[in-house]
Amino acid sequence: MKHKTIGIMGGLVSNANLGCVALTYSLINVLEKIKSNLDCEFDYIIFEYEFIEDCYSRLSSKLNIDRSRLHFSKIGFYENENWKLYIKTIGEKAKMVKDIKKCDLVIDITQGDSFTDIYGMGRFNSLTHIKELVVKYNIPLVLAPQTYGPFLDDTAKNKAKTAIEKAVSVMSRDKESADYVKSFSDKDIVVTTDLAFGLPFEKSNKKEKDKIKIGLNPSGLLVNTKTEKTNLATSLATDYDKYIKDLTDEILSRPEYELHIIPHVGDDAIGMFKNVEGVVVHQRFGDPVEAKNVIAQMDVFIGSRMHATIGAFSSGVATIPVAYSRKFSGLYRSLGYDNVVDLTTSGTDDALKYTLELLNNHKQLKTEVQNSLLKVDSVYSIIQTEIESVMKKVWN
Repeated sequence: MKHKTIGIMGGLVSNANLGCVALTYSLINVLEKIKSNLDCEFDYIIFEYEFIEDCYSRLSSKLNIDRSRLHFSKIGFYENENWKLYIKTIGEKAKMVKDIKKCDLVIDITQGDSFTDIYGMGRFNSLTHIKELVVKYNIPLVLAPQTYGPFLDDTAKNKAKTAIEKAVSVMSRDKESADYVKSFSDKDIVVTTDLAFGLPFEKSNKKEKDKIKIGLNPSGLLVNTKTEKTNLATSLATDYDKYIKDLTDEILSRPEYELHIIPHVGDDAIGMFKNVEGVVVHQRFGDPVEAKNVIAQMDVFIGSRMHATIGAFSSGVATIPVAYSRKFSGLYRSLGYDNVVDLTTSGTDDALKYTLELLNNHKQLKTEVQNSLLKVDSVYSIIQTEIESVMKKVWN
């Protein structure tokens, strides 16, 4: 049996953002199927910022993978203009390069939506620099399904163009992203869907109950008192705090509903609800599978974190995505699902009104979700086929 080392970049394990962690879980889940087909054994080197043993142990346990096959490599930060920081991290850089050279193939997810400069040039440069190192050392680079752009700065766009064109395979998670790449590059793009649709979870029969469970996922990135430090270079037409408060009040006023607050990145603004009576507040989860198991028990899920909505959608829950960027609409429209609340174009009252309309029609939403999942099944298989095809090509 052959042994191969797969590098995973832009996919996190030791992080509070369960969406990014879900991508890593889902990618490894796909790779474990591929290794059986190729009669290979894979070791994984996960390139990320920090290491927490409990997180790696959870990954090992949830996916039933021997812990000895999961390795960590610190990628550090790459602000070369700051010479003190550069010197301080030079040892980390050297080890990372050594680990890159151990890889037979590197798959980069770019945290699903971070191959863009809307979160700032620092983040863009850091996550693009590691791609450049992979191709510099002639390691085959696969860009896993993700969103590409937008790029507000021409320098960022040109840098992204170079990385994209040097990859051996480029997959997007929606047609909108693929079309965007085609506007500045001739690279062939394989259109699939988001990796996290394949995140495993525990399927259990829901018990008959008196109330309809509404899961609400607020975002710590969008509230006025942020619980996430990520910069966001895009503006909302909606007053997000007022939208969440009015939506909460409306749900609580209806006796047929039971409201659950479900975080997906750390504590995700759940502090807003500490003094609100009648709300079931879930504390932060230890891993994305644990979160999805809870989300799957909801009847309706209203989410501002895209991967939280994917967790709901992929488990058959009536889902109302609440979008702050085109990554939501691009993904869901590719699946024939148009029930997305757009915070960038809708005023507060309109966003609330549309959300409540969708909530009132949650049974129809559930049917539409189930119909769209048939499309997910067909396009998700493309991911495994494409990666397996690339491996056969570059390793033969």
